[in-house]
Amino acid sequence: MTAPALVPPPDLPGLDPAWSRLVDVPGRGTFHVLERPATGSPQLTVLAVHGNPTWSYLWRRLLAHAPGTWRVIAVDHLGMGYSERVPGVRRLDDRIDDLDALTDALQVSGPVVTVAHDWGGPISLGWALRHRADLRGVVLTNTAVHQPPGAPAPTLIRLARMRPVLRALTERTPGFVRGTTFLSRGMPADVIAAYRAPYRDPRSRRAIGDFVADIPLNPGHPSAAVLDAIADEVCTLTDVPVFLAWGSDDPVFSDRYLRDLVTRMPHADVHRYEKARHLVTEDAPACIPDIVEWISHLAEPARSAPASAVPLDSMDARLVERAGDTSVAIADLRSGLRVSWSVLAARTSEIATGLREMGIAPGDRVAMLVPPGPDLVAAVYATWRIGAVVVVADSGLGVRGMRRALRSAEPRHVIGIPAGLGLARTLGLPGRRILVGRTGPATRILAADATLSEVARVGRGTAAMDIAFPGPDDDALVVFTSGATGPAKGVVYTHRRLWALRDALRDAYGIRNTGDNPDALVAAFAPWAVLGPALGISSAIPDMEITDASSLTADTTAAAAAAVGGTLMWTSPTALRAIVSTADHLTGSGRGDLENLRLVLAAGAPVPPELLDQAARLMPRAEFATPYGMTEALPLTEVRIDELRTARGSGVLVGRALPGVDVGIAPLGPDAVPAVDLVTTPDVTGEIVVRTPWMRERYDRRWATQRRADSPAGWHRTGDVGHLDAEGRLWVEGRLAHVLVTPDGPVTPVAAELAAQRCADTSLAALVGIGRPGVQVPVIVLLAPGPSLGLADVDLTQRVRAAVREATGLEVAAVLTMRALPVDVRHRSKIDRTRIAREASAFLAGEGDDG
Repeated sequence: MTAPALVPPPDLPGLDPAWSRLVDVPGRGTFHVLERPATGSPQLTVLAVHGNPTWSYLWRRLLAHAPGTWRVIAVDHLGMGYSERVPGVRRLDDRIDDLDALTDALQVSGPVVTVAHDWGGPISLGWALRHRADLRGVVLTNTAVHQPPGAPAPTLIRLARMRPVLRALTERTPGFVRGTTFLSRGMPADVIAAYRAPYRDPRSRRAIGDFVADIPLNPGHPSAAVLDAIADEVCTLTDVPVFLAWGSDDPVFSDRYLRDLVTRMPHADVHRYEKARHLVTEDAPACIPDIVEWISHLAEPARSAPASAVPLDSMDARLVERAGDTSVAIADLRSGLRVSWSVLAARTSEIATGLREMGIAPGDRVAMLVPPGPDLVAAVYATWRIGAVVVVADSGLGVRGMRRALRSAEPRHVIGIPAGLGLARTLGLPGRRILVGRTGPATRILAADATLSEVARVGRGTAAMDIAFPGPDDDALVVFTSGATGPAKGVVYTHRRLWALRDALRDAYGIRNTGDNPDALVAAFAPWAVLGPALGISSAIPDMEITDASSLTADTTAAAAAAVGGTLMWTSPTALRAIVSTADHLTGSGRGDLENLRLVLAAGAPVPPELLDQAARLMPRAEFATPYGMTEALPLTEVRIDELRTARGSGVLVGRALPGVDVGIAPLGPDAVPAVDLVTTPDVTGEIVVRTPWMRERYDRRWATQRRADSPAGWHRTGDVGHLDAEGRLWVEGRLAHVLVTPDGPVTPVAAELAAQRCADTSLAALVGIGRPGVQVPVIVLLAPGPSLGLADVDLTQRVRAAVREATGLEVAAVLTMRALPVDVRHRSKIDRTRIAREASAFLAGEGDDG
């Protein structure tokens, strides 16, 4: 069956009819293409290739967003979209020949960047490999060039390939076309209709079935050899920039195909769009602008900050120094374990040797699904010693967050407790699985290769091997943000960055690991116990629920201090509040143990001065400091309790930059978009931007996020907003994502929230905007007993409005109360204002009730 090429209807959303043209290629057929010519001589040509069963409409926003100096061409394959329906079956090599002939007809010349999706990926790569001299870059979105060994082909593809189903699903009915658009998240109905428009009858859909039938699922398939050759040859594109823009939740081309592509092209830039599915360009609005940004940056010189001069070192140097010390290195009061320095050093060395014997190599990523304690510490330092990379997806992310984090980081091996190995098994994580705990039925059920004790035993019975220390710029750690303002992001630290962090903590807080009175750490925020050996100080983990800081008590904190002679405490505001609220139950000896603390660091969220005053009465000898920072960089600034008592300003005072830290402000425009240039002018509100030797190296598989954060080069855009005062002190006013944009301009939330909290005598309040940015109306939501969400009474409403007006000049439209404000799992203190705004908006629109 044949049919002539056509141009699309003129009313398809987002498609400029002027882009459509028909190109006759002798001996092939007539192609429909979308072309946006360059203004003048093109700087480069972008060649965009769709997959099955989409068409060039997939790339409409690429044509719209591209600079005028680019020539952009999006093709419809023969038999697809609005191109000619030609006779016969077209195999993969035919499709590559088609594209070759079309670009000849269009007189395409270099430099060329290919952009492709789905089965357009192999076709575009086949073309690219024939045109190496013209190739400037390659962009791939959710595609594949090889079926990874040991993994079945995608279920949807296998079902569609079944002989009784193939033609019925793909040709005689529109099932395959409809199924593809259903894979997207919330695509508008008119856009769905546009995708389906070229495929209204069986004749127009024949090539869809041919495409599915041409997927080589076995070595004898007619297209298998061609695809294998492409898969092998893409490994040679080492001098060609590559960008992999990936929908993380694609049920067709899952992360295993991304992993395969990264293995073949390890130099590729990667950005995983969380929650986006197969049609990533539709599900992730930022995808097309990011592709344009990536192509634009190809003309720029490499962006890299000069490495600071840090002497060769190792994170376990202090541990090795204390290998003969029989005093307590780690006390875990949850399990009752107390491990000496000598035992910890020996076990770390044994595990390191055992891991190497098991085939874990330098650069391999190893997920640590182990709660803080001696086993975690030994496993972390052993992993670093052999040059492998520690991946921490802590329970503070919640189970769903941990799953997403592990899928994103793609560890090669896993060390975990039974629940952790169970999670790894459900995710199909590859490599070695090492169980922390006793052997038994769980070892078989969880397919564990060994227990951590068995790994140590192997190491103990193996002759010591020469292990080259990792290089200072080798990756050391992948840790995740809390996910309080969106999906948790992987943050990569190199060994150089971790050394700088260790030294910054030591120098900023005068931490002593020698002499008559060495310091010891009470890790009331348990993950910080891992840094104890790096600093050469003992650490204790109180008896508490790791994911619930409010489970801490004054008694359990005092017991932890007593176990190691604690002089330092790292805590969170929620944990500190729990300690203070249970202080009445302390015995005399317990009070004495807390009174021995010389320094208390409270971080993770703003700490009210009143809470610090209460804590100071319980720990009178301690200095209290609230370091400001984030997963990407900590500590950055510091403020002491005396300054907080007298602080008066807009937001929360977080103090002066620590030595080695630079702070700048990117002023907010009327639309709350931060400026490019930085200022240090007092009282200018904007995004807080920092630079320090111990900040993150990069975001993991988040090229676009890294690109935006790394501006200027070598700096980090924090996503927080605030200002510097006349004394050079930094004040935090909230998160950039939570800034209201009212008719009068941007409004930051924290100052109004603090005024509302004090007025209503509550521990949490949120200022949120109702309506679209530019005309948002301010609403205060208070934590208060009562309905899940409801209106505050008239008296409280009037008092809160007056308090906020006096403090900020802001007129609040409504005051609501909420039984439980949503906060992050890790710190239990970072408010999810986006969710509160959504729920408050629905309530005020009459879509909820006081329940």
